[in-house]
Amino acid sequence: MHKPGHMTTANLLFPHKSLLQERFLQTDLGELYQAIPFDALATQIPMPAHSMSGRGRKPWFDIKGAIGLIILKHYLGISDALLIERINTDWSMQMFCGITLHPAERIADTNLPSYWRGYIGKHLDIAALQQQLAIYWKPYMSETNIGMQDATCYESRIAFPTDIKLLWQSCNEIYLLLGSLRKQLRLRKSRCNYDKQRNVYLHYQKSRKKTRRQEKKMRKKLLKFLLRLTETLEQLRTKHKIVLTSKQNKIVKTVLKVYEQQHQRAYGDNSSIQDRIVSLRKPYVRPIIRGKESKPVEFGAKVNKLLVDGISFIEHISFDAFNESTRFTQGVHLQRKLFGKCTHHSADAIYATNKNRKYCTKEKITTNFIPKGKQKLQHIEQSKIMRTQLNKQRSTVLEGSFGNDKNHYLLQKINARNRDTEVCWIFFGMLTANASKIAKRIVERSRQARAA
Repeated sequence: MHKPGHMTTANLLFPHKSLLQERFLQTDLGELYQAIPFDALATQIPMPAHSMSGRGRKPWFDIKGAIGLIILKHYLGISDALLIERINTDWSMQMFCGITLHPAERIADTNLPSYWRGYIGKHLDIAALQQQLAIYWKPYMSETNIGMQDATCYESRIAFPTDIKLLWQSCNEIYLLLGSLRKQLRLRKSRCNYDKQRNVYLHYQKSRKKTRRQEKKMRKKLLKFLLRLTETLEQLRTKHKIVLTSKQNKIVKTVLKVYEQQHQRAYGDNSSIQDRIVSLRKPYVRPIIRGKESKPVEFGAKVNKLLVDGISFIEHISFDAFNESTRFTQGVHLQRKLFGKCTHHSADAIYATNKNRKYCTKEKITTNFIPKGKQKLQHIEQSKIMRTQLNKQRSTVLEGSFGNDKNHYLLQKINARNRDTEVCWIFFGMLTANASKIAKRIVERSRQARAA
């Protein structure tokens, strides 16, 4: 028996919930927590079937907790395993995710962030989630009638592709699949001179100067070897009636597509390849021509981004290249949908097409586009000042937001494994960057209120 008023070990570890909640809201994570409408976001994502059935062990996180888990990943910039380890030992991170672990409890599954990223990615409705975020953030935003647009590429983490490297990877994948199937059937190893072809490939890769003639010769050699391997695989499947798994089927289809594209490049008339595959594991990724001096081509998702009062929204995201100037009117529509009106809009020179100019004139939207034709003398100086201000905001705030997202919120290289999780990764990286800005505004407003 404990004496009256004596505080036990459990009381020391778990003080009164309201006091703990109050202390949590004073931390950096608590300030970030107040800047995110978890309840509204959770209503846009259905619960997993296993949690609704009531069978089995209760999951550690619900939808709100899963959203918090992914946001913590981008906020802290750490690996999935280290994130789970931190949650096991940090009570504020547990409260951010809506859980409380007892001293004897410990989350052992380090794949939870990856699982929830995949699940939320499959059910992600960017438009609906951004609508909820705009409603919640609007009281902390000013000058919502001024918008800015620009496009950027969030690169996937893949090795820089070359035709020779891609062909050899295709040969290697089919050879390994053949070896696995023949081992299951208890057959001898395939006699396809794999080691000889590997030595030829390595000798080519180690040479410092690769001429166009050598590259053409190597491409044809690998195409011939890849054709032999795929024909051998097809004969083995037909003879033994082998049914490949979905993962194996996906790889084989991708390899056959690579063979078709590279065969066209080697023996066809066209040097350009439509929907060119640059990665066997991520066949949806396409080369995006950016025209930068240091990086003319990027590989990843291209995003047309709308910025309102420093807060970013995704207007359009695609792994296929697109001309961002065609998305200008949609960006204005998104701003009006989220905030009601748009009177000023700033964008790069590529957006200044005749169609976009006519649209802005019709809708009475002031832009930073250099005007065409003669202008009235009394309007020249005024419009020049306005253009200068809009250009300054675009070149500093908007361009700066790209670097901020990529350098501080895990958007420099996207480590996700498929299209859905990659889009989810980009969306929550931008959401975390926005929430950090809103959190600072909430804190500043509360300080001003206390001072008054």
